[in-house]
Amino acid sequence: MNACLHRFHRASSRLAAAGTTGPRRLFGSSKQQRTKDANSYYVTQPIFYVNSVPHIGHFYTIVLADTIKRYADLLGKNTKLSAGTDEHGLKIQQAAEKAGEDTLAFCTRYSDRFRELEAASNASVTDFIRTSDPKHHRAVAHFWERLVERGFIYKGKHEGWYAVSDEAFYTETQTEERADPTDPTKPSGRFAIESGQPVEWVSEENYKFRLSAFKDKLVEWLETNPDAVYPEIRRNEVLGWLRSGFDDLSVSRPRSRLKWGIPVPGDPDHTIYVWVDALVNYATVCGYPWPEDAGAGASDSSTSRNSRIPEFFPPDVQVVGKDIVRFHAVYWPALLMAAGLPLPKRILAHAHWTMSSQKMSKSKGNV
Repeated sequence: MNACLHRFHRASSRLAAAGTTGPRRLFGSSKQQRTKDANSYYVTQPIFYVNSVPHIGHFYTIVLADTIKRYADLLGKNTKLSAGTDEHGLKIQQAAEKAGEDTLAFCTRYSDRFRELEAASNASVTDFIRTSDPKHHRAVAHFWERLVERGFIYKGKHEGWYAVSDEAFYTETQTEERADPTDPTKPSGRFAIESGQPVEWVSEENYKFRLSAFKDKLVEWLETNPDAVYPEIRRNEVLGWLRSGFDDLSVSRPRSRLKWGIPVPGDPDHTIYVWVDALVNYATVCGYPWPEDAGAGASDSSTSRNSRIPEFFPPDVQVVGKDIVRFHAVYWPALLMAAGLPLPKRILAHAHWTMSSQKMSKSKGNV
């Protein structure tokens, strides 16, 4: 345990100290890439899913993020630590229906439990966001419209395997037919190799993001910024995904299947994909959309004296579990590139707490 803490202390020291170098310009013109104050230091927790109560894995993430933020405090940085709850998606919709509750009331009940955990952990959180907040809806709608304007969103047909628990699509090679690891007595089924969650075949018309257009840029980002994804084993994992190739990303679901989420601007028959919605939270807490993007009516509460420059964005360190590295180290930077926004400086991916050799998870019911 002492050796583990020592390694983490060294890593957090490097991550916090790295903030003194300031952000690098990546892809696009300088007009697209804002430069924040070098003394501002922004750490993010992942926003937690509200389908059930918190467990020790959430506490672990909170402590890691808070430790890095407090170390930056000691270095004299002007710091921000964001946290919150991810409240949209099919999994939440189904959980609320199963509980027989109004969906927003269901989300509020569990969001309050995560807020209580932050307080009980004595985490120095400066911003707690809920994706059901109206200000976040406005930010996501604006972000979507920016992607459309820049030609990165189109409508098409999508077929593939979908894991409701992961809120993610998987290709044929990313799934396998096998027995249910949680109950060997059940008939065999198809599961996502990466997460172990059951998948179902989905065929539907939806909107797609031109993710494939960013493959080379993402590889370049990781190769020129070797600490962008930490530890190295996760960086190599991401590079492996990128070099193996991938399709464009489905970024909406038909409203007939998914009502609990943010509608696609201009098309009420579709709901924005929950991961696009969730990832934008890191910008929402920094006042996005910024005046440059949205005109005089935009919020400037999180911007510097030069109101065209957000005070804290992009994040200096984003703490995530290893199961959501793909979303944060592939989808998130690609979406930012498409929107002409700067990329996070570090993505710190930690391992999982386990129970009976399986990830401790609300969805798996082993908490």
